[in-house]
Amino acid sequence: MQRNEVAFVLGFARHIGLEIRRFADVGAGTGWWAKEFMRQYPACPTIETFDASRSACELYGHRNVALEKLRGAASDLVVCRDVLRYVSEPHIDLAMTNLTRKCRGVLYLHVITGDDDIDEEMSDMAGHFRTAAFYRRRMREAGFSDCGMGLFVSPRMRQFDPFALEARQVRTGDRAPSRGSSRSTRRKRA
Repeated sequence: MQRNEVAFVLGFARHIGLEIRRFADVGAGTGWWAKEFMRQYPACPTIETFDASRSACELYGHRNVALEKLRGAASDLVVCRDVLRYVSEPHIDLAMTNLTRKCRGVLYLHVITGDDDIDEEMSDMAGHFRTAAFYRRRMREAGFSDCGMGLFVSPRMRQFDPFALEARQVRTGDRAPSRGSSRSTRRKRA
C-alpha cells in the first residue's frame, strides 16, 4: 500500500511535468515515505526529512523541527502525512504558512479530518480534527490549486493549469472511419 501511495504521487508529478530536484518529508515519523521515494525516484539529489519528535529524529536521522518553525529552501515535492492534526490551534496558521512556503511544486497533504469516518477504538484520537474545508481554504488562500486526493500545486508553477486539455492535431488520413462510411467492411453471407 505504501509503495502505491508514493507511486500515485510521483505519477501525478510526472503527469504535470514536475522534475523533482528537492524533496521534503515533513513529519517523517519512521521515514517510510522518504525511503520509498528514494527507491522510486533515485535521481533526486536533495532529500530532507523533518519531525517534531526528538526520539523519531534520533532513531531515524531526521532534522528536529516543528511545523511552526519549518524553514529552508523550497522543495519541488513536499509530503506532509498525518501530522497537521497534532498542531495546536495557536500554531496552525503559522504551520500552514510555513508548509506552503516550503513548497515550490507539489504538496501532498494527508490528514485525518473531522469529516472522516474514524474507528475510534482502533485509531489514535489525539489532536485536532479540523474540517477538510479548513485545510482546503488555507491552501487556496496561499494560492495553491487543489487537484484532489490531497494533491495541491504551488502558485510558483505558473504554467500549471488543472483544467487544460491535451489536444493533438489529427491529419485527415489518420481518422478512423465513422459509422456508415464507405470504408466500413461488410461481411459476406455464407
